[in-house]
Amino acid sequence: MWLTSGSGGVKATITTSTTTATTTTTVTTATSTSTTATTTIATTTTTTTTTSTTTTTTATTTATTTACPSSFTGSLGYYNGGTAFGWTQFSNTYVATNTQPYLSFGMETDNHRFFYLDDVSVVDITVPGPQLLDNPGFENSTTIVNGWILEAAGCCNSNAVQISTTGCHSGTNCVQYQCGPEITYSFFGQYFTATISHTYNISYYLKDTGTGGQPTFCAVNVY
Repeated sequence: MWLTSGSGGVKATITTSTTTATTTTTVTTATSTSTTATTTIATTTTTTTTTSTTTTTTATTTATTTACPSSFTGSLGYYNGGTAFGWTQFSNTYVATNTQPYLSFGMETDNHRFFYLDDVSVVDITVPGPQLLDNPGFENSTTIVNGWILEAAGCCNSNAVQISTTGCHSGTNCVQYQCGPEITYSFFGQYFTATISHTYNISYYLKDTGTGGQPTFCAVNVY
């Protein structure tokens, strides 16, 4: 401030100083970087499909059955049961004319007389081999004769062929033929595999029991 004296008064010079304060504000921005780690787990599912195939095989056997004749004879043997006899072996040869021959035992019986059959055998003698019959001695049987065919329709009832366990030729079982009281027929047999022109030995044991009543017969055939 200055004071100046002039005429009649005093001049004052006032100098004003303005101070400007500059404030500098520094803003610091902090940048934070966040890293996210993503883990991908791949799951593989394996599906196993199992296919089960069932094969059904149906075997059809066409059999020519023997009718009930008024009389019959046997190509291999014909036996009269008018007189009882004990276990006796009979043996025959047969030359095959087809590949599935049928061995048949035909019985004409009465309720007073019975035929018994045991130890049937069919073997190839041209080319020796094993037994060709199923259950030839009837041991694999209880109340029915397994492996054999009973053809009795119109001839005799289903009881014509029975399993006996008394007085058999060998083993435990044998077959008893029984029909009656009237004279009736029953046929009983089995197929076997053969080679045409081969010769086969067919053997069996028979026994005939009982007295009285009507005559009895046994006819043995191969068809």
